[in-house]
This record gives sequence, C-alpha cells and structure tokens, in this order.
Amino acid sequence: MSMMMRQGARRMPAKALAYIAVMQVAGAADRDLLAALSDTDRALVQSWVAVVRWALSERRLRREDVWRRVDGRIEAVLGLARLQTLSQAYVMARAAAPASCGPEIVAAPARGASMRFQPEAMVPKGEADWRAEPVGYRGRDAVRRADLFDKMERAALRAGREVPFSPGQVSAGRSYAALVEFVSAGGVKLSSLEGRIGGAGGGGEVAWIERYCQASERLRRMRIAIGDGAALSVRRVRPSKRAKPGATGSARTISDRVLVDGVCVSGLSLGDVLLANGWAKSGQNIEAVRGALAAALERMRIWA
Repeated sequence: MSMMMRQGARRMPAKALAYIAVMQVAGAADRDLLAALSDTDRALVQSWVAVVRWALSERRLRREDVWRRVDGRIEAVLGLARLQTLSQAYVMARAAAPASCGPEIVAAPARGASMRFQPEAMVPKGEADWRAEPVGYRGRDAVRRADLFDKMERAALRAGREVPFSPGQVSAGRSYAALVEFVSAGGVKLSSLEGRIGGAGGGGEVAWIERYCQASERLRRMRIAIGDGAALSVRRVRPSKRAKPGATGSARTISDRVLVDGVCVSGLSLGDVLLANGWAKSGQNIEAVRGALAAALERMRIWA
C-alpha cells in the first residue's frame, strides 16, 4: 500500500487525537502540534474538545475524570473509548427537540440544529378585528431546522447589535431556499410525496404539477428581483483590500445571485462567500456583502 496520503486525510491515530483534545481542554496542548495537524485531524480534535466541555457543563464528567496534575505536569485521564461514548450522547443531546415540543418529536441527528416556535393562526376578534392565537397541539411548541439567519441573529444579539435583517427579509430568504429545493427536486419522477397523493383519477398528480408550476413561477420572479447586480465588484475595491491568505484564487466579482444562493441555499456565512470568491474576510468586505444581501432580500420580499 502506498504511504502517500491525500491532503486533509487523517494522519494520526484516534488515541493520539483524543489525547490532544484532552490536553487542549486542560490548556496544556502543544500549539506547534495543533498547527501541524491535517484539516481532518484538527476538525476531529475540535469536535472532541466540544464534547468534553459539554460533558463537564452537564456534570457527566468531573475535572479529575478528564485530566490530573502529577508532579507539576498534566496527565490525560479520559480515554478514547469513553470519549467516543460521550460523543454519541452529545450528538443525541443536541438532536433532541426542546421539552416544550412534547415527546412525539424524537431526537434526530440528521435534522441538525433546530429552533422551537409556537404555531399561530389568525382568528376573529369581535366583528371587525383579528388576533393571533397559538394553535400548537395541546399548546406545545413546534420545531424547525435552524439556519444561517438564526446564527447571525444570535451573534448580533450577543454582541448588543441590531439584527442584520428584518423579519420580512429573513422570510424571503427562507422562502427562496424552499422554492429552490422544491423546484430542483421536481425533475425526478415521484421525488415529492405530493406527487404520490391523490385518487385513482390522477387528480393528485395534476394538483402537484400545478403547485410545481406555481413554485417555478414564483422562483423565477424572485430571481428577477435579485437581478444581475454586483454585491462586491473588483473594480470598486483596492487590491490591498481584496484577497488574503485563506481565500480561493484571485478576487472576482460577487454577483447578487451568487451571494443569495451562497447564504440562503448553501448555508455559507458571509465570510465563507468572500473566501470562496477570492476576497479577504475583512470587516469592511463583510459589511459590504451584508448590505448587498439585505437589499436583495428586500427586493425579493417586495416583488416576489
């Protein structure tokens, strides 16, 4: 077998990586060793660090279960087998729906991060008014998949800043992502459950085709609203503010469509979009694309 290994492949044994994770939690990790790890190894170490810190915060581990000080030096106590067991528990804990959602919504790791919300419906209030009323089953919350907009909102609130996008803009971005997914799956025979529902006369299939056409038309309007403008143009930015280490290739113009697709559909952060297009992940560039994204989402909200 060749001793050559592809870039990013794991190069160190799992036991060694577990030891490095424990030492990092203890604050005694070798920085040069961390820097020399492959991308795959480093990601695994960081995931195990998160697992250990979670276990400590949840009192599933005591500090002496993780590491101890012997003759002035730190020794790792936590072994690979227990770390892997804790990793499974960590994944299931993160996948569990909040208690307010009830026991029917089971833990689902493939769902990813989730957010609870209270379903509401507008009901009459007197003869000429309406009010929002919770309609969750037995008063329970519902759960939805968390997305990048949730992450950016939490980051802004933690920093004491205003949220970067209005509720209407966020709704437009989420609708766009849902439409792209629905329309993209439409070319696969019976890819949608809706295409399999209906009577023997084929009414369900016809209804699904109508919904598909409506979704396609709305997606077309949204893309027209996005337009062909440039969120960040090479000609408008000095060379010193463009590409930096970590960016992919030379800087190239980021169109509004590339920006919207990257954030709403692919789930890329604003910094990731910049790096993928050869730009520096600087505060000035992030503010520029954030403003361009807000403007595009506003056009989508109004015209689509």
